[in-house]
Amino acid sequence: MLEFIKNLRRKRIMRDLVTAPRDKKIDNIDEVKSIGVICRLSDEQHWNILHHFAKVMENQGKTVHIIALQEKDLELSFVITHQATYKCRLGTDFNFWGLPNEDSIRPFIEHHYDLLIDTIGEENFFSQYIALRTEASLKVVYATPAEDPTEVYDLIIRGDGKVELKDFFNNVIEYLGMIKK
Repeated sequence: MLEFIKNLRRKRIMRDLVTAPRDKKIDNIDEVKSIGVICRLSDEQHWNILHHFAKVMENQGKTVHIIALQEKDLELSFVITHQATYKCRLGTDFNFWGLPNEDSIRPFIEHHYDLLIDTIGEENFFSQYIALRTEASLKVVYATPAEDPTEVYDLIIRGDGKVELKDFFNNVIEYLGMIKK
């Protein structure tokens, strides 16, 4: 019963966030100056792909901020070397309702992003909540055909099965490169 009440509260919060007005804008990848990435910390290979993407974009003069969801019992066997990476640990960085604590997400959501990329690759309350709380001109996500994240995201890249992070980043860059300057 308690979990039902928590879910009801989360749905109400999401509904209110979805209806908030915002300015949408699609820019060519060359015109994008700030990028936000929502991810889940899993293994070192996954992190290396994320870190490589951030470094490539930063070498092109863009700023990149990453917010990462860390599972409660996951102990990292690698070092997070990107300076603008913020972690939210399930359990400790969440309140009674299952919402991330404001202090843990504030450093990420206080920025405006020209492009926000959700790499979690499945319907996830955390990523959708962060996407809705973040001011971004364009919000991009990977989704399977069974998922419908159109209320939260502006550009949906569809695929079957689990997201292949490298291919997903390449698709985002390719599609945004097609936008006329």
